[in-house]
Parts: sequence; C-alpha cells; structure tokens
Amino acid sequence: MNKIIYTAILACASLLAAAQVSTVSNNKPLAFLNPAIQNYDVDKGVLSASYNINPLTLEDNPASFLALAEFELKDGFRLGMHASQYENRLSKSTSVMAYGSYRLELEKGNYLILGADIGGYSETTNSTEYNKVLSPNAFFYDSDSSVLGTSSGLDFGLGISYMYSGFTFGIGFSKLNNPSVYPFPEVQYKVVIVDSVRTAAKKDTTIFLEEGTFGLESNVNLVYEWNASQKVKVTHYLHFGNIDLAGFDYASFQTIAEINKRHSIGAGAFYNGDLGYMATAVYGISEDVKLGASVFLMEDLNYDLVEQAYVSDGLKPMFEFNLRYEF
Repeated sequence: MNKIIYTAILACASLLAAAQVSTVSNNKPLAFLNPAIQNYDVDKGVLSASYNINPLTLEDNPASFLALAEFELKDGFRLGMHASQYENRLSKSTSVMAYGSYRLELEKGNYLILGADIGGYSETTNSTEYNKVLSPNAFFYDSDSSVLGTSSGLDFGLGISYMYSGFTFGIGFSKLNNPSVYPFPEVQYKVVIVDSVRTAAKKDTTIFLEEGTFGLESNVNLVYEWNASQKVKVTHYLHFGNIDLAGFDYASFQTIAEINKRHSIGAGAFYNGDLGYMATAVYGISEDVKLGASVFLMEDLNYDLVEQAYVSDGLKPMFEFNLRYEF
C-alpha cells in the first residue's frame, strides 16, 4: 500500500507541474505551448498578461502569472517572448523564453510554420509536502535544503504547425537539451517478516545529492475556427500535454465564441488526473484592448495524515484575469 501511495504522489507531482501553466484560457497567444502557433489574426503584434489565483483552497496556493509579447517583423516572420511563474505544494517553477517562427505558404491558404524557443528556467522543490507525506522520517527537509534545492539552466524547444482553412495542428517540444533538475525524494523500504509473512515497510527517504535531468516535454494542439454568422466567430481548442504511448499528463477542450471582434464567451473541460471545468468571458474595451476573466473548477486535493492519502475537499475555483492588447 505504501508503494501505491507513493506512486500516486509522484503522479500527482508530475500532473500538477505539467498542468499549471496550461490551465489558462485559450483566448490568448498560445506560443507558450508551441512557438510555431502564430497569432495570424493580429496585424503587427500582441501583448498579453494573465494572473491566476486560488483563494478558496484549504492550503495556501501562491498566485501565478503568464505574460507574452509577440511582434511581426515581416510577413510570416514573428518574434516574441513569454515569461511565467507558478507554484504548487510540490514545486515552484519560473521560466523566461524568447521565440521565433516563420510561416511558409505551401499553396494559397495552406501554410507550414516552423518555430523555436530558448531561454532560462528555475525549478525549486518545496519541502513541506514531503515532510508530511513521507513521515515518519529520521530527518526533515529544511525550507532552504540544498538537497531539495533550486535547479536552473537553459531550456531549448522546437515546434511545427500546419494551417489550412481555419484549421491548425501543431506539435511542440521543450527541454530538448535535457537540462538539470533535482529529483523528488523517494521512499526506501525494508522487508519485515511478521508471522512468516514478508511485507514491505517504509524505512526512510533517499537523499539525492546530485541533480538529475528533465525528460522531454511535449504539447499537441488542434485549433479550428469557423464563422457562425457575420458577427460571430467560433473557435474550438483541443490540447494535450506530454502525450505518449502511456497516455498524457493534461488534456483540455474549450469552445469560444467571439462577437463583433470584441466580446467573447466560452466554456470547456480539462483533465489533469481529475476532471475539471472552465468558463471564460472577455469584454472588448475596443477591438484592440480586451479584458478577460476565467474560472476553473478543479478538485482541491489535500494530504490526510490519518488516511495517508490525498483526499478531495470538493471542486474549488481558480480564477484567471487577462489583459490583451493587439496592434
């Protein structure tokens, strides 16, 4: 049972870390997921800033942010930069990336886009959760522990997308250079024999003194837009994070209707180990300046020391506020 619990903890860790920056509404530039997804509706450039808060969870969850700026230097060639910071009970991640993309017209209205990004990151493991979950230990991790310390380095990624008649399909990869990261602590077990029955009992945690490396991270994105009327454009977004033969870490589907090129409203669902729901609304101060708000309903999972498992306190909202300027 202890092994099952620990495996669940690691699964929770990877899902939370992968999904956090993805859990934002799709009515904004998507280059933070894939540098080859261009904002082709924008004439010259776009600025976007999002701020996320979780005010109603049982445990404090620090706010996160995502900011992006993208500019068209000439037809089909765009440069940009995005920065993000998010933190959950297991880790804190910060990233600043510069990216570029170039759109090749294969046939009229038929495009292939190539993109790349490069930048820096930092990844800090939070110790408090491991002191609870791996208890009892022979020791405790300090908040400034060099074992559960901060890794930082260079992140390099590539992306490719195909666009035709309102449809976009893209695949992006990050951490291609396998940068460093401190692995999460692991449990050691010892064999205990009780009445001739061999069982595995938790002994202690393993201390890592050396950094490991990130595995390859990936995103798959599908976008389809169509005009419901002269005043209403509908866009569908489907996103998978870290998809492979074993499954995926994160998936979301969202539909957004834009009215008069200013206002929009949408809804969708996502899966990050548990099913969640999202809704978004945008008020266009003008066609260029838009203010949006989104809500994400997700399970509030907290570790129960008695049950030695994560227990849900029900669906709790996470709020995102976004300001976007197109020019």
